[in-house]
Amino acid sequence: MATQRENITRLFTNVGIDYIEAGIATFELHDGHDVHAFYRLIKEPGKVIHVQGYPGMSVGEKARVWARLMDYGRMAEIRASGGVSIGNEHEATVQNFPNFAIGVEIPYSSKKLKELLAENVPELR
Repeated sequence: MATQRENITRLFTNVGIDYIEAGIATFELHDGHDVHAFYRLIKEPGKVIHVQGYPGMSVGEKARVWARLMDYGRMAEIRASGGVSIGNEHEATVQNFPNFAIGVEIPYSSKKLKELLAENVPELR
């Protein structure tokens, strides 16, 4: 049986593959304390969607996730400065997503995650 971390990683990877195949975004995954996916828009490379999955807060068939829109250039500057760990580039946040509020529980469904992200970023449709 897969762990919550493995399920979140698979979910984020499947979404990334879908976006790559559709020519919508590139994809970067970081597995640390939590699992972080970064989907950088191809048509607007200054925008990146950061999705964070919380293995320790995910239960059963549901993942706890949170997402926001970030400025890619600013995020890269913050990373280069070495001041924070990946996923904590808070000063690069452009928009918090209201439908993710303090995090939401969703099924391990790439369709569901993509629907929620597209509510905030129409370019993901």
